[in-house]
Amino acid sequence: MNERPRRYGLQAWLVASFVAMGLIASLAVMLVVLPTLESSIRTEEARRAGADLIQQLRERQTLNSLTAQAQIDSFASGIGGDVRVITQQAPFQTIYSATGHGFLPAKSISAAGQYVVDGPATARYQAISVAGRQVLQAAHIVQIDGTVDAVIEAAEPIRGAEAQIAIFRRRVLFAVALVLILASLVGLAIARVLGARIRSLAGTAKTLAKGDLSARADETAPQELTSLGASLNSMAARLEGLVAETVNDRDRARALVASLAEGVLAVGERGEVTIANTAAERLLGLPSGTESIHLDELPEPVRDAVRSGLGAGGPEGTVEVQLPGGIEALLSVSPVARGAGVVLTMRDVTEDRRLARARRDLIANVSHELKTPLTAIKGFMELLENADMAPDRRTEFLDLMSQEVARLERLVAEQLELARLDAGALVLEREPVDLGELASEVAASRRLLAEREGIELAAAPTVTSIMVDVDGARVEQILLILLDNAMRHTPSGGKISLGVSSDGRNGTLSVRDTGTGIPVDAQQFVFDRFYQADPSREGQGLGLGLAIARGLADAHGGSIEVRSAPLVGTVFTVRLPLVKEGVPAPEGSGVAAVP
Repeated sequence: MNERPRRYGLQAWLVASFVAMGLIASLAVMLVVLPTLESSIRTEEARRAGADLIQQLRERQTLNSLTAQAQIDSFASGIGGDVRVITQQAPFQTIYSATGHGFLPAKSISAAGQYVVDGPATARYQAISVAGRQVLQAAHIVQIDGTVDAVIEAAEPIRGAEAQIAIFRRRVLFAVALVLILASLVGLAIARVLGARIRSLAGTAKTLAKGDLSARADETAPQELTSLGASLNSMAARLEGLVAETVNDRDRARALVASLAEGVLAVGERGEVTIANTAAERLLGLPSGTESIHLDELPEPVRDAVRSGLGAGGPEGTVEVQLPGGIEALLSVSPVARGAGVVLTMRDVTEDRRLARARRDLIANVSHELKTPLTAIKGFMELLENADMAPDRRTEFLDLMSQEVARLERLVAEQLELARLDAGALVLEREPVDLGELASEVAASRRLLAEREGIELAAAPTVTSIMVDVDGARVEQILLILLDNAMRHTPSGGKISLGVSSDGRNGTLSVRDTGTGIPVDAQQFVFDRFYQADPSREGQGLGLGLAIARGLADAHGGSIEVRSAPLVGTVFTVRLPLVKEGVPAPEGSGVAAVP
């Protein structure tokens, strides 16, 4: 039997990693930083010793030929190096010397020119390596017996640098050892902490693997272990969710079906209703809990459609039927599986059919309105073809034809206006408008027409200026429509009054008349196209004016409403947005309003 290979734990890996990082850092210090620091120490020590040696040479700027050799010997003994005095110009000859260490080269230092200037140009020094030792060489001009004719050269070993470097190396080695020890301890401590947390995560994973999905891991630092713990918890939660989803799959499917806007009805092979959503119950007028009813209890159109899907005859595919309550619906049957029943979907098309009928009625009304003036124009043209017609009759027919043409033009213009309103393509040139002043001007333009009909048109001014943010021409159009409508339905001796007020957010226009009024059941239709509350007045208008007025009010962000009572009168109220604060009023705006 093969033995499992030995695997080292996290603790060993972390300790080895920290020790390796410490070794790498120590090697980097010893190979890169240490040589640089040693060189710096040697340079600094050479500079210090050079300055000291130069100072000693300067103290010997004059020599007495009688005692010069003794001075040179004493100087060489004192520095532990070599000293010599040579002539200043070539050929360089040694006058005095005290040598024996080999620190001075055969050639003069001054002649070689390799030295460092320190102080006056008469003093020079340089640091070189001689036989593996760092040696400091210096030169200085001296006077012998009062005459400048020689150079004194001295050389000594640099002694202090090696001692300092040895001390520095010992400290570096101690620091390296300390770093390795600390790295080992830190690695051991981190390994123990991480090992405990990883063992905890491993225990949670084993518990989950045994099937206990309620187990959860501690989400502790570091971030990687926190992420791992969160992933384990997320996986456990997801597994719990999947199990719960499997158990409650049918309930969720029923909730989904119940939320559909279309009616859904599932019927088994034996005719039992297994699923019925809220929309199906509403369309079929069934009580809640239709799973306990049978196919025979459903309306006949639904029974026929289900039997078609079950293969028992009846209509096939999608069929439109009339359900109880006047609901028009499209039924579609789809078999679920062989022997598993069918699913019936029902879509309420009552509103769609109403809109389709409204469109047909609109086309019919437009055709009717076009047909009447066209028929009249055609008839007048046939009469005008008679050459024996009297001139006054011909003029009368031409006037009548002009009226019918004007009616056609008005119909087309109003249809185009409504089309622009429906498409939202009407351009409004909005500006601050004094609502009272506008109402007074419109009332003045219609007062003469009202007086001809024996109708009083009142517009009383007030002291309050009500500024609205509107297109003045379009609001004038609304007022003209309402005034013309009021004059058509107000008998002679009646009264029409304009009122202007404000509710704080909107400016309000009201057109009140004492006319015949509108029946209560007809008031909801007065803004529909081609609607005329009094059919006996057909021909006086096209039934589009109020529809245009409502469209214009809506385009301004306002509204229009009607209140009326038969034989009492009618009030149309238009609300328009006031000018926001900070918008200046137009210059010359008057203060006029009417109640």
